[in-house]
Amino acid sequence: MNPVPPEIEFTVQGQNAKRIRPLLDEFEAQSGIHVNVREMLWDQSWGELIRMALYGDGPDVSEIGSTWLGDIAAMNALHAFSADEIAFLGHPHRFLSIAWHRCHLPESGVIQAIPWLVGTRMIYYRRALLSALDIPEETAFQTQEHLERTLMALCKAGVKVPWTVPTGYTHTTFINLCSWVWGAGGHFVSDDGKRVLFNQPAAREGIRRYFSLGRFLAPSVRHLNGLEPDDQFLNDAQTGATMSGLWLFNRIPADARDQIGLAMPFGTLFVGGSRLVVWKHSRQREAAIQLIKFLTGVKQQAEHGLQVGLLPAVPEAYDQPPYSTERPWTVAIPGLANAHTSPMTRAWGLMEDRLTTEFAYLWEEVLNDPNLNLEALIARRLEPLARRLDLVLGQA
Repeated sequence: MNPVPPEIEFTVQGQNAKRIRPLLDEFEAQSGIHVNVREMLWDQSWGELIRMALYGDGPDVSEIGSTWLGDIAAMNALHAFSADEIAFLGHPHRFLSIAWHRCHLPESGVIQAIPWLVGTRMIYYRRALLSALDIPEETAFQTQEHLERTLMALCKAGVKVPWTVPTGYTHTTFINLCSWVWGAGGHFVSDDGKRVLFNQPAAREGIRRYFSLGRFLAPSVRHLNGLEPDDQFLNDAQTGATMSGLWLFNRIPADARDQIGLAMPFGTLFVGGSRLVVWKHSRQREAAIQLIKFLTGVKQQAEHGLQVGLLPAVPEAYDQPPYSTERPWTVAIPGLANAHTSPMTRAWGLMEDRLTTEFAYLWEEVLNDPNLNLEALIARRLEPLARRLDLVLGQA
């Protein structure tokens, strides 16, 4: 009797299940391992991941957002990769260092995830609108002051929508905000992960600066959420600028790409993205690790990264076109040298989830009353949260 071929379940984030199916079919043909793929939406998956960790039930392999990894790892729910398994997957130097070093809790040093894809946030703008106002592209978004002057000039020139970003309940607000907080010299947590810092003056100043840009949100775009600002920017030639991932460039028609400019916010890239993990409850660990090895191959990294608009976590892929020859890759990749990322600490995902809720409330109040005192509002919303989270972090 022929043995039953292994079968594993793989959860992916976003809307990538259809895009990755051809790669999984290739893997199945090579290995004989069948992969059932299931999709989890970014803004809805946090609770589901926590349930998987709590109850030890669910998929064999998962894509997990880099900022959530510390919480899941601290729950002792993930497989710890052995030295032999890491050797099988390839030397750590194969991977982008800023991604590899966020694959374990600092106090343990045990590798519990493998880098898969790298996400960044860029400012997209319409070059013709800036050119008409004699605004140099090189400096238009270089600092907060430059950004505000650029948006004000677009506003005074009658541009219908100078700026658009999501303002509802979405983790995108937190990810966007990282550049503002870091640019102001602030941080979200202490180095040891035991105390929050987002309520300190520098971080609060970065938060204030980001939300102050609400005055440039036209009434028609004040309540967009998720990826709706992407659609707004793509479909309206009178939308001056937005902030999004590299995937947005993929959606711009080839004959219109020269009309769109890209800039690093304040010269600093946020690096996020995703990791691949094997759950401790998996009964198909060997098959799961084979899948991870396949998905982190240079060819697969290059192909899937291009499809979903994310950078490969294996820098070897950067040496070949289009990463080496075409925008937005040639803008983003050099920025990785000075990029920032979130530390892998316990309860970072919890903090991100709670801040996402508070930022949604902040946007609601900012848009309802543009004349309110932003500093006082930020303190009122974030100070109680900081006290609660400090209690949690101190016990972690």
